[in-house]
Amino acid sequence: MDTPRFRVRPALEADSAGLVRLFAAGNAHALVAEDEGGRLLGAATVAVHPRLYSPRASAQLTALVTDSEARRAGVGRALTRAAAEVARAAGCEKLYVRTNRRRQESPDFYRSQGFQETHLTFDLPLGPR
Repeated sequence: MDTPRFRVRPALEADSAGLVRLFAAGNAHALVAEDEGGRLLGAATVAVHPRLYSPRASAQLTALVTDSEARRAGVGRALTRAAAEVARAAGCEKLYVRTNRRRQESPDFYRSQGFQETHLTFDLPLGPR
């Protein structure tokens, strides 16, 4: 068996340009919010994927992160709106998000942005490999 000629490691700040290139090459999109000085205040990622049961794709808001110092300043709202625009531009039928029940503030935030509760999600833990 051939030995892989690569390694896996945590992403570093120096990887930023390469990550943007990788996101842009597929059906994934990364968005950032920054202040006038260029400091990052938040980020969102969106994955567009086809569905077998519908002719139109769906988009998932896979991450929404806001710097703790920028919370309640509209950063999350702006990133969510931008994510919805990415989904619309891709011809998606909807943008959806999953949030952990431990994040007690998230459901109210997403409802305030127009998201509707439509599904009950179950996860199957697969255990160690």
